[in-house]
Amino acid sequence: MSDDTTVTSRLLLVVADGVRPDVLAEELDRGHLPAMARLRERGGLHTISASFPSVTGPAYAPFVMGRHPASVGMPGLRWFDRARSLPWSYAQARSYSGMDIWHVDGDLDPRSPTLYDLVQPSLAGLMMIARGATHGRVGRGIGWSLRAGWAHFRGDSNAWRRVEQAAIHEFFRRFTRARPTLSMLGVLSPDKLSHAYGSDSTIVRTAIRDVDTAIARAQRIASADGWADGLRIWVVGDHGHAAVADHEDLHGWLSARGHRVLAHPKLGTRGADIALMVGGNAMGHLYLDPARTTRTWWPALTTRWQSTLEALLERPSIGLLSVAINARTVRVFHQHDGVADIVRSHEGHDARWSYAPIEGDPLQLGGSLPDLDANDAWLAGTASPYADALVQLSTLVPSPRAGDIVVSAARGWDLRARYEPTPHVSTHGALLREQMLVPLLLDGPVTRTPQRTTDVVPSALDLLGITSDIPFDGRSFLR
Repeated sequence: MSDDTTVTSRLLLVVADGVRPDVLAEELDRGHLPAMARLRERGGLHTISASFPSVTGPAYAPFVMGRHPASVGMPGLRWFDRARSLPWSYAQARSYSGMDIWHVDGDLDPRSPTLYDLVQPSLAGLMMIARGATHGRVGRGIGWSLRAGWAHFRGDSNAWRRVEQAAIHEFFRRFTRARPTLSMLGVLSPDKLSHAYGSDSTIVRTAIRDVDTAIARAQRIASADGWADGLRIWVVGDHGHAAVADHEDLHGWLSARGHRVLAHPKLGTRGADIALMVGGNAMGHLYLDPARTTRTWWPALTTRWQSTLEALLERPSIGLLSVAINARTVRVFHQHDGVADIVRSHEGHDARWSYAPIEGDPLQLGGSLPDLDANDAWLAGTASPYADALVQLSTLVPSPRAGDIVVSAARGWDLRARYEPTPHVSTHGALLREQMLVPLLLDGPVTRTPQRTTDVVPSALDLLGITSDIPFDGRSFLR
C-alpha cells in the first residue's frame, strides 16, 4: 500500500460505458469535450478490442483484472451454473442485470486479484467489479441499488441519470478526502440512452459530456489540493454499440421446437432440456441437458443436438455459432461462409492460435493461419467483421461456465425480443466489430500500440511503478 509521502502518480480510470470510439472522436473534434481534448493532446485516442461477450459486467473484467471475463468465471451477463458451484442462486442461473449484481465479486475467481487489490488505497464508483476497493464502492449499497433498479426496470433513462449523478457526486466527495492512488468511475448513461435512442443520437452525445465533466471535476479537486501534477487520467470503453431493427425471440423459437427452456426471467421451468442465457442482447449461451453437472465436449452431444445446431444456423438472426470440440479447439460456423476450427496451444504469453478452415472462411480471415502469437492474432482480425475472434472465441467457448453452444447475433439483430423494459434500437454483446471496438483515451505517450482492454491493467501497474508477476491476458503498452 502507498501513502501520500511516497505516491508520485495516481490514476483515475473513467469507464465511458457503451461509448463508440467514432462518436467520441467526433465530439472531441467538434470541441464539445474540452477536458478530454486536453488529455488527447498529451497522449492520444486509440481504438482497441473489448472482450467477448461485449456487454457491461463481463467486459469490465479486462480493465479491472487484466483477464478475459471467461478466464475469471464470468462468461456472460447471464449464465447457468451447471457445476452447482455457487453458494446461492435461483435455478442455478445468474443475471447481473438484476439482484444477482450483488454476487459479481464473489463469482469471480478468488485467485485472480483486481487492480484495486494491487493498488491501494483504491476507490470504486458505479463499477460492476469492485472487489478490493479500500475506500468503498459508491453506487452499490441497498439504497443506490433500489433507486437504480427502479429506474432500469421502468425504462426511465432520465431517472437513471439522476441516480448516476448523485453517485458521481458521492464518488468525488470520497475522492477528495481519500486521494486514492487508484480510482475507477463508471459513467453508464451513454449506454442506457444508446439502447433507447441510438448510439450516435444527440441525447447520447450530450451524456458523453458527463464523462468530460467528471474528468474536469477530478482535475479541479487535485489542483486545489496540490496534487494535480501526479494525477493521471485514462478513459476506456467496455463495449461498442450497433443499430438493431430485428429482435429474435430465441426463447419462443426453442419452445416452439418442443424444448423446455429455462431462461430469464422465467426460471421456474421444470425438467428443462435447454438453459438459454442471452446478454447484451446480441449473444447467447445454450446449455444443453442442464441437469448435467459437468462440461461435455461437442462430439459427445451431436447425436441429440446436431439438428438443433443446424436449425439455429438457418435463422437469419444468428451470425456466428461456436462449439468446443475439446479444451483447446473451437469449431465456428457461419450460415453462408462455412466452418473452421480455432486451435489454441500453450498458455499465458506463450499462447499461440491457429485458424484452420474446414469449408469456406467463416471469420473472413483470408484462409488458413498457423501459429499466431497474441499480437498477430489481433492483427489478423483487423480486416475481419469479427474483432479479435481467434483469441476471444478460444477463451470463451471452452471455458467451464460457457454454454455448449455460443451464438453471436447477425448484424442488425438481437436475440431477446421479450422482457426488455426499453425496446432496443441499438444493441451489443456480439463479436461484430462495431460492438467489440472501444475507445482508449490516454494522457501520455505509449511505447506499443494498445490492442485490447486487457492491456489496461498491466499498463496501469507500469504507470504507477508497481511490479507484478501475475500472468495477465493483456500486455503493457508502456513497455
